[in-house]
Amino acid sequence: MNRVILFFAILLFSVNTYAQESFIGNINYMLLEKYVELAKQNYPKRKMYKASELSAKAKVGVARATYLDAFTASYNYSPNNTYKVNTTNNFTLNGLQLGIFFNMGILFRTPAYVRQAKEEHNEKVYQAQEYDILLTSEVKKNYYEYLRQMSDLKVKAQTYTDNKAASDGLRYKFEKGEASLDDYTKAKTITSYANSERLLAEVNLLKAKDSLEALIGEPLENVK
Repeated sequence: MNRVILFFAILLFSVNTYAQESFIGNINYMLLEKYVELAKQNYPKRKMYKASELSAKAKVGVARATYLDAFTASYNYSPNNTYKVNTTNNFTLNGLQLGIFFNMGILFRTPAYVRQAKEEHNEKVYQAQEYDILLTSEVKKNYYEYLRQMSDLKVKAQTYTDNKAASDGLRYKFEKGEASLDDYTKAKTITSYANSERLLAEVNLLKAKDSLEALIGEPLENVK
């Protein structure tokens, strides 16, 4: 009996130990880069950072345009046949008169406005760059977790298959009277545990897949 249980224990845990081996060879770096690019295109928070960057850039142009506010132009038109001085015409000259006025205060304040707008734009650029780094890291982390869960599921599925085959073989021996009921019951318990681990691995894989798809904004099946 002990040898039977020992056999199942070795079968169960030796295969589970294999799940801890490296899966680096399964990493598709070209596909991973596509995931990163899709995340940068589709993830809403990244779009928010880029929108803030563009808005800050537009404010730089608005600040520069303030230079024009320092200059104002005006004109007056007095017909040539109007008397130079009378009660209805206070202008000393006839014809078209143009005037340009210059506001020194606005001219001196505008460079400070431009510098402030540029610094705000730089801040938004740096924030967007920082988020790109964080988003790239998050995509990679979720991709690696997805591969790990996929590898784990393969192992757990194989563990269940192997344990079920061994359990079925022991049932055959039990029915022939070559194995005890206790051995057969314990074998079924180990097989049931292996099946539970397989189902849990399936759930974990689905969660990892959902997390990655939430970042890239596309079903994984659509990304080639």
